[in-house]
Amino acid sequence: MSEARTILGALKDSVTTRFAQSLKADSLVPSVTKAIELNDNGEENELRKCFHTPRMVSAGAHFAYTVPEQRPHYKPLLTSQKALADLNLIMDTELMDLVNGAKTHVDDRREIFPYSMAYAGFQFGQFAGQLGDGRVVNIFDLPDKNNVSQTFQLKGAGMTPFSRFADGKAVLRSSIREFVVSEALHYIGIPSTRALQLTSLPKTNAMRSAYEPCAVYCRFAPTWVRLGNFDLCRYRQDHKSLVQLADFCIRDVFKNGAEFPTEVDPEAFKHDYFPDEDEKFSSSDKPNLSSLQDATKYELFFRHVVNLNAEAVAYWQSYGFLNGVLNTDNTSIMGLAMDFGPFSFLDKFQPQYTPNHDDVELRYSFKNQPTAVWWNLTKFAQALTTLIGAGPKHIDNIVANGLEAISYEAEQDIVDRANAVIFSAGNEYKFRFTVNYARIMSQRLGLDLGIPRYITDKNLKQTAEKAEEFNKAILEPLLHILYVTQTDYNNFFVMFQGYQGDFKTGEGKGFQTIDPELLKVFFTDVQVLKLNKHASGTPDSDSGETRLLVECAETLESWIHDYTTLMPLEQSVRFNLAKQVNPLFTPRAYIFEQVINSITEQQKAKLHDPDAEIDISYLQKLYNMSVNPYDPEKWDDNLHPEVVADWTTHGDDDTKFMKQLTCSS
Repeated sequence: MSEARTILGALKDSVTTRFAQSLKADSLVPSVTKAIELNDNGEENELRKCFHTPRMVSAGAHFAYTVPEQRPHYKPLLTSQKALADLNLIMDTELMDLVNGAKTHVDDRREIFPYSMAYAGFQFGQFAGQLGDGRVVNIFDLPDKNNVSQTFQLKGAGMTPFSRFADGKAVLRSSIREFVVSEALHYIGIPSTRALQLTSLPKTNAMRSAYEPCAVYCRFAPTWVRLGNFDLCRYRQDHKSLVQLADFCIRDVFKNGAEFPTEVDPEAFKHDYFPDEDEKFSSSDKPNLSSLQDATKYELFFRHVVNLNAEAVAYWQSYGFLNGVLNTDNTSIMGLAMDFGPFSFLDKFQPQYTPNHDDVELRYSFKNQPTAVWWNLTKFAQALTTLIGAGPKHIDNIVANGLEAISYEAEQDIVDRANAVIFSAGNEYKFRFTVNYARIMSQRLGLDLGIPRYITDKNLKQTAEKAEEFNKAILEPLLHILYVTQTDYNNFFVMFQGYQGDFKTGEGKGFQTIDPELLKVFFTDVQVLKLNKHASGTPDSDSGETRLLVECAETLESWIHDYTTLMPLEQSVRFNLAKQVNPLFTPRAYIFEQVINSITEQQKAKLHDPDAEIDISYLQKLYNMSVNPYDPEKWDDNLHPEVVADWTTHGDDDTKFMKQLTCSS
């Protein structure tokens, strides 16, 4: 697939809608044939009732057919050219009309029709009942240039059967943020959904805190199935639809389990390789748990989803990324960052920080993200209890005959095995998260610990020991230093990778032996001045702050000794490893604010005029920097070169850092 395709050619050759073709539609519009007939011949009121009126869909339904609501005008703003290339597509008028929602694709075989997914969810820990795609329409699946099937969605496409009390719209402000961040995360190397097209909708407004201009944007991912899809099956107590959904995920999303974790025996994770402090003096082995030999495909499926999410959260923590809202309905089975809330990157290392103004309990704060995702996965486990607990002894009977086939003895077996599976998965989640976190963070520091990317029974213990040693000796003291000094989090790693001098001067004692230029990497100029005054015997009067800085400097002096024992002999080796994983740019909240204001405030009148030309030069600059985070030569020096310094070095204006937003979008 080397030559880019037109959308008409691609649709003719390889279009599908795997989810809708495999699972059950809402009974009001039960088939593609019925949906097409309704769309072609239905009265306006009937169309609205079936496609755009919120309702509780029928029992067992995984989705409902719908179409994008037509808007008076569509004004394309920005195409992700890199996404277009990855999809091996040419952006022509046909494709633009499809990704705007102006046209709907229905194939001649009567197998393809747009739909919205049904799912439920736990939101801030409370079950919210049926949710679903309230402003999203899935239009079709196409293979990308690597022959990976991608599901295309339109967000902000109007009301669906799942809109509940909402309007089905997406405001331009939040659409810009989601469009950019999904592409930014992908090119940093963080698993994420992708964005293709951002389109303004002149004369279409939505009421939030005030009337705002709207947009629709096209996004894509290998699957949009989330933990909430399984929450819905549990909520309905619908075993049949649960089996159908799980089988679809195993077969179509995960290629019949080709990458399921068969190389590590789940029995190994009855041991906790990274116990919390209060657990270290008690055995974490649980010999009384049921044996997990001969795992079924459903157990492997559950473990795989756990592992993908554990490793994904390790990326978030490594780069200081916060989703803002980590409910079960926006937690991907593939561990993809998705459905972004009031997201943000850490400007400074503050573990309690949440970008969500409404998250008053700090449930989704930076510190709590790993725990929050594991909590979501326990709800996933509860939805799958009968399947992950059945084991090879009962699984065939349960799948074929449902819950009614379970005897009292079988029920006890299922409960015991499910508890063992969940316990083992909890330890595996902690292991996968901790090891991947250590691997990424060590690389950010220019260190190669030799942590294998793929874990097997043979390297399990050794890998855990390497990660534990790195975390204790290097990572924990470093993060403490960054917490006290409050230097820019991501920029610290860039500055540290670029430092080429000696680590110590050999003169003085204690922290005075640290090279002054290296000291500036860890401390601000003002803090260095305070340290120097303390060393000279004339400390500032702020004894408390200076004392903390001196303690940090002494910690740093010890840290340098531990770090240099692991550091490659050649500085160039350290630099070349680190530069591959340390982005020179991450899109911060204040940058989004500047860019969005340049469109929504400075050009407010033009947004409502379908014929007006919108200046998106700042947005284009932000996109260029976001999708080329490691290569400034591709940022386009001809486009607003004056913003680069501010967007990459950030200055010392604390008022623009660590901002919070609401969930409103």
